[in-house]
Amino acid sequence: DQKLISAIATQIGTAIQNARLVRESLSQQRLRQEMQHAHDLQMRLLPSVETVAPNALVAARVVPAESVGGDLYNLFRLGPGKTGVMIGDVSGHGYQAALIMALAMSASAIHAQTTADPGETLAALLSSMRDELATTEMFISMFYAIVDRNAGRVRYANAGHPHAFVIPKNGKVERLPALDPPLGMGQATPAARSCPWTTGDMLLLFTDGVSDA
Repeated sequence: DQKLISAIATQIGTAIQNARLVRESLSQQRLRQEMQHAHDLQMRLLPSVETVAPNALVAARVVPAESVGGDLYNLFRLGPGKTGVMIGDVSGHGYQAALIMALAMSASAIHAQTTADPGETLAALLSSMRDELATTEMFISMFYAIVDRNAGRVRYANAGHPHAFVIPKNGKVERLPALDPPLGMGQATPAARSCPWTTGDMLLLFTDGVSDA
């Protein structure tokens, strides 16, 4: 009887363990599907590079470290000969960074059309998101430039973001450094600066995923 009970108990234990493994496998599969859906939705938030055509020729690539993340870019048509280019990186990874990223995308689309100065645009963006950044204890490194082909200038503000570069068609490469803290990491209003721009020049922007690698 003891051997029979032991054998039955072993079979029952094996069946319970198999059932648990099946449930865990199904749960992981559902989680992977949900993460993939979240990734697809986040990628749809980013604008097509054709948004600013034919005023500017743009190439862009985003590869999150996880299924979702905090990297973002945005493109704006701002009038004759003017193109707005924004890139940013929310601190941290995962869903929380992705939610802050979505808020930044939405707010930047509004402020870029209502403010003509890159520094003022970033200041307005910070004002809109100050509570969310304080609550989550997160910050955003952000670079925003307005390329004005008619004036032959690129005006930019860099709040703690990795250096951007203007690569001229002819001449020396110019670095556009970060001289202000990231948004949410100080009270200073980002200041706008400018440098020359000639048709055919290239603006190179990236997040710290590239420099870390």
